[in-house]
Amino acid sequence: MAPALPSSLSPHVCILSTPDVEELFEASSLPSLPQTLQCFVPLSQVMTRTTSLVSVPHSSFGLRFSDLSEVEEATHEDEEQRAARTMDWIGARISHRAGPWVKTVEANLTAGADGTGKQSSWKDKTPWWEEVKRCVEGDHIPNSDEGWNHPVAIIFAVSTRAANPLQALQDLNSRALDFPPWVDTTHLRYYLIIHPSNSSLSDPIAEALFNAIKKQYGLHSYLLPLVLPIDPLPAPVPVPSLPPHLPPPPQPSAAWDTPPLAPRPTPAGLVAPDTPRPAMSPIPRSPGPPALRAGQQQSAAMQDSPVGRTIRLSEGDIQQIGKFVREFVVMSLIPWMEKCVIDWNENYSSSRRLPSRLFSSTRRLFGSSAASSATAVHGTNASVSSMSSRLASHGPKDSVSSLTSVTSLGTAVGAVVTQQRRLAEFATMLGDVKLAVSVWENLRKEGRGGSDILPLLLAPSPALALHAAHALSTLQPHSQTLQFPTQSPAHAQIRALSYAVRWAVGIDRKDFLGPVLEGERWLVQAAGSAEDPPSTVLLAHAALLSERKGAFRRSALWYLLAADRFEKVGLKPLALYFFRKAHDLYLKRPKKEVSPSFWDSEDVDPAQWRGFEAVLPGIEHELGRLLYTTGDTEGAVRYFLGLLRGSSCDHSLQADPTSSRASSGRSTPDGRISTDKVYLEDFRVALKHFKTTEREKWEAAGLQLPVTLCQAKRTRVRFTGDTVEGDPAEWDRLEEDWSAFWRPRGKERLERSRKAAVNEDFWVDLVMTNPLDVDINISGLSITVREASSDNPESAKELVEVEVIDGITLGGKETRTIPIAVKCKQCASLVIDHVTYDFLSLLPVTESLAMRGFRLHDTSQQRQNKVYAPDAVIKIDVEEALQRLHTSFVDDEHLVLAQGEYKRLNLWITNSGTNPIGELWMVAGREDELWLDVDKPNSPEPSSEGSSVAELIHSSNSLSPRIPHLISLSRTHGSSELKPEESLQFPVILHASDICDRDLCILFVFREANASSFRCTRVIRHYEVAPLIQIAVSAEASQSTGHLFTVNVEVENAAEGSVVTLKQLIAMSPMWTCAPLGSYQASIMPPYQVVRFSLGAVPWQQRSDPVDTVRFVTNKLRGVLHGDQPDLTRPPPIDLICRHVFDDSNSNPLLTADMRTFIHCNRRTYSTRSAVSSHPYIPPDSHPAIFPLYNPHSLDILLCWELPAEGRRGHVLIPGLTLGAGHAFLKDIVNEAERMKVKRSMYAETQRERLEILGAIRESEWNVEMDPITVTIDASSTVRHDFSRGPCCVHISFMLRNCSPTNPSRVVLKLNAEDGRGSHTTQLASAHFAGRLIHRKVLEPLGSVTFRGTVWVTRPGNVILDGWVVETEIGEQSFVESESAAVPWKSRQLRYVQAPRADDPHYVTVIDDAAS
Repeated sequence: MAPALPSSLSPHVCILSTPDVEELFEASSLPSLPQTLQCFVPLSQVMTRTTSLVSVPHSSFGLRFSDLSEVEEATHEDEEQRAARTMDWIGARISHRAGPWVKTVEANLTAGADGTGKQSSWKDKTPWWEEVKRCVEGDHIPNSDEGWNHPVAIIFAVSTRAANPLQALQDLNSRALDFPPWVDTTHLRYYLIIHPSNSSLSDPIAEALFNAIKKQYGLHSYLLPLVLPIDPLPAPVPVPSLPPHLPPPPQPSAAWDTPPLAPRPTPAGLVAPDTPRPAMSPIPRSPGPPALRAGQQQSAAMQDSPVGRTIRLSEGDIQQIGKFVREFVVMSLIPWMEKCVIDWNENYSSSRRLPSRLFSSTRRLFGSSAASSATAVHGTNASVSSMSSRLASHGPKDSVSSLTSVTSLGTAVGAVVTQQRRLAEFATMLGDVKLAVSVWENLRKEGRGGSDILPLLLAPSPALALHAAHALSTLQPHSQTLQFPTQSPAHAQIRALSYAVRWAVGIDRKDFLGPVLEGERWLVQAAGSAEDPPSTVLLAHAALLSERKGAFRRSALWYLLAADRFEKVGLKPLALYFFRKAHDLYLKRPKKEVSPSFWDSEDVDPAQWRGFEAVLPGIEHELGRLLYTTGDTEGAVRYFLGLLRGSSCDHSLQADPTSSRASSGRSTPDGRISTDKVYLEDFRVALKHFKTTEREKWEAAGLQLPVTLCQAKRTRVRFTGDTVEGDPAEWDRLEEDWSAFWRPRGKERLERSRKAAVNEDFWVDLVMTNPLDVDINISGLSITVREASSDNPESAKELVEVEVIDGITLGGKETRTIPIAVKCKQCASLVIDHVTYDFLSLLPVTESLAMRGFRLHDTSQQRQNKVYAPDAVIKIDVEEALQRLHTSFVDDEHLVLAQGEYKRLNLWITNSGTNPIGELWMVAGREDELWLDVDKPNSPEPSSEGSSVAELIHSSNSLSPRIPHLISLSRTHGSSELKPEESLQFPVILHASDICDRDLCILFVFREANASSFRCTRVIRHYEVAPLIQIAVSAEASQSTGHLFTVNVEVENAAEGSVVTLKQLIAMSPMWTCAPLGSYQASIMPPYQVVRFSLGAVPWQQRSDPVDTVRFVTNKLRGVLHGDQPDLTRPPPIDLICRHVFDDSNSNPLLTADMRTFIHCNRRTYSTRSAVSSHPYIPPDSHPAIFPLYNPHSLDILLCWELPAEGRRGHVLIPGLTLGAGHAFLKDIVNEAERMKVKRSMYAETQRERLEILGAIRESEWNVEMDPITVTIDASSTVRHDFSRGPCCVHISFMLRNCSPTNPSRVVLKLNAEDGRGSHTTQLASAHFAGRLIHRKVLEPLGSVTFRGTVWVTRPGNVILDGWVVETEIGEQSFVESESAAVPWKSRQLRYVQAPRADDPHYVTVIDDAAS
């Protein structure tokens, strides 16, 4: 069985008839002869033969009949312009019929879906696709790309009504064909004599005429007797509808590619006698849309439609015409085509043989004769060689013109259709698939087409998709790329359109949509980037096929592309339809084969599917715009309203300055345009128009905002005295500090009053979130309040006053807390259930404040199903005010303080309740440095030391936070209680120690009397701390014998435009006392001025033993490493010596009570932060029981400053400096913990955390290790000696000091040691010591010793003092050097070796006096 080919690939037969034939059919109310003959095709049960004489049955053999004159005229038009007119013509037909088509399809689909009507006829097809298919299949004009439309046969038709039929036929036969040179003129000439019933010739004469014609022109002739015309007209007979044809171009036309021949005068033999004609309507020769053919009307005998048409012929004429068509095809056309295929195949086969190819290659390489270089063309060349007698008997020798050479390269100049291609086309029409495929493959390899036909002939395979892609790629311009797609020319578009139609029609639907071919993708490739309606219909049909396959996402994408292109060309009905189709498909939930328990575990309702959110907003926006432009304002408003829901997906448009939509959006930092502004603006315009013009529909619409702006779960009720400012965690810490403080003192709890007071405002804090990325405004923001005992929302209208706020603007993605003030006039129980506002001041919105109740699990039914408790609403009880305390700062100005500044603040406290307050406490933050300036501070007596003043501070040495301060009402108020409506004011001093922006949070706890519960109120003050001075402190071992260490202090004025006065510099330490290494006075520092001070540190004689503090830390950390909970014992107290550096005649102490408090708080903050940073795995709550406030070796610098011009003063504390050597005091417990047997744990985090704790302890400041010995060399820099008397002896002193305040050291000084001699770049003499070369001594803590040595110098010059080494061994703390001591030396296994430093050498210059 031959494959079923599209009708556009069937043989094309042209008819040239005389005027009398045309008049005959017009008189019979029939269409023209070609259209009449077209009604009798395709033919069924037609048999053809291959070149191997194998019979091929055709279940349907198609033909195409057309008027030769129309074809000749159309071929002269420029192909590109004709292609453009074709695309416009198809687009106009689609545009004209789009509206009714959409209504019909939607009505049929709705009726079929509802079950109220018959199954829709448009379920598997669409009218727009059928229209495009008919228009493409109806194209019958030859083109230079392919030969399917080139005439295969020409029928010369004449009737016996002519004056001289024989002469008329001779004139037709001698007429020259008016074709361009690229049209193949290889065709069959056939002669048809029509003998109507009203002919002047009798039947015998007509038969004699036919015999004469057959004798003269050959056997390809036929006598067709008809009974035309008949009056009355016969009954209409349904026939297949004719495909529409492109109307001719308007005359005169400048689009001729080749000029047509001059019109010839009508011969006298063609004139027919006048015949009376019945009344009839004009008949269209080329059906088209009425808008395009306004000058023509439909024929009464034929109604053209996609469904079908009718024709009025008698039964006898139908049989005669059908017999003629079959005999023409079976007896003439097919044998002639078979003969051509055999002849051409012989030439083709001979050209493909190996010797011929070799000979051809030889001629190509070495040249050829002039005769062989001629190019063969289509034309009237020698006839084909004779065949068998059977085939030769069907036509004369001159009935066919052929080519002498069939090489694929042999074509006329400018021609593309070669004889090899005609061979492939004829073989395809005749069903010789084997031959056709081989020829098409050869053409494809040579780049002359064939890829578009092979998918119709080959079995389904993945290679067919490559053939289709190649066929389409050859149509694209070479300059087009994927990055920069361009619009294809019209000629390429019409070719791609015809390929797609042939594939969709000629390939079996099951194979075409199968997984091997996936033919719908071919249609999308054929559509390309073209935006013309015919190409867009390809996308729509591909989407329909994908939808039938179940590929909904792919189908939705192609529907979306088709809708977008239809919208661009103005086809709004189809754009709306396809946007809706894409929208429906994107709303479909993809199938997910998961367990039902999955949805329960994720707490997700599988039915709540919102669709593909990345695409749906764009589709809904386009639908809304189209509906608004078509007058459906309500539908547009509903679509625009649905877009205002916000999404996690980032919907944005590419920023294009020339785009009108882009200009209305807001640009994001990455160069894209936010679509939320576009959606919101369109919604605002449409809603305002809808509300203004259609008031009744507006009221009945019931529009609801798809999102909730108010976050119900975050809504809070705030009463007087509460605050929403500040860090909630800070307020929680303050309440925890109070609870921890009061827990050992009493059982009274701190109650939080959750009731409002009568005639007192309370606030409902609404958290409003803007889900859109654009500013929105709301007005009329309020809440609805009702009584708890009533469901009527108006029940509390007379009792409650509710604030209404207008003019609120929320920025894009902004979240803002908006308080709504409420005041109740009497005691009641209120319920707040809704929040109301006007969105954009246009749309009233009501949102519920109720929250879903918790899930119930009590019964089995509740555990098996989702059952929730009743919704929780906001309930507020209003009571009489009993205990109320209002606190605030007297001044509310913005505070900008300098670093370390003292700021006096006044607090105002008012009893707004009905009961008196008898007890009041103040709780400050852990890092806030506050002093309650109520009592006159008591200062200790100063102690004088020389010209400086030294003060002593007794410290608890504990990191415990400060306890709350009891405010004495008798001192601040003059009474033991604060009665209702009474107020008091008292000052506090704030010390701003850190450079930061922070909030001062103070919690006031109060109660009426003893044994009653506590209540609290809060007050907050924000302040900023700006830098004023920068202090850098460093220390180094001193080379002087008067002090162990030198402390360098560098102070810089970092304030711009402020002159700072340095009042005093104080060095504080539990172990070291510092004396100035010069005379320093209070100084004035201009901006950016730097002042430096040097201090000498020596051990303090009255210092506390540091061993106690070290032992305390060691024992506590040992317990931590063993996993024990540290006990509540505190570190031993410690005393600090505070030494003033500046000379000051003022005998009053500087360290007053408030300064001591500030110093203690500042030091506690520093030590706490250091402990948290160094030991993150030790709970911070246990730090006060482990670490002390001061390291015994620490030294803090305190600088007091003043701004005289502004009347401001303060101090800055620089902690963290450590003097003295440490000796790994925690080494024993670290080694013990490493050797300890570790319990196995299944949790890797437990072991990792233990190792982190151990590493932190090993690296802590309590486990530092260093060489405690410092070496100071004392020698004369210049020595004079008379070397004539002999060598010189230079005496050198080595002073060794033990900088360790806790441990003794055993030292050994070795002279003339090779380890102490380094490499020197200068040519200097090394020291050679004489006398005792090894010195030993045990140094007590902070002890020193001096060893003397002699350097033997043999010649004058510079001598470098090297060659010495000091070996040190650290002993335990219990050893005391004494002659009678019974305690032996015990080493800590810490040893150090010290040699001369290369960067700090010592020299001695020896001068020869004899030379002078």
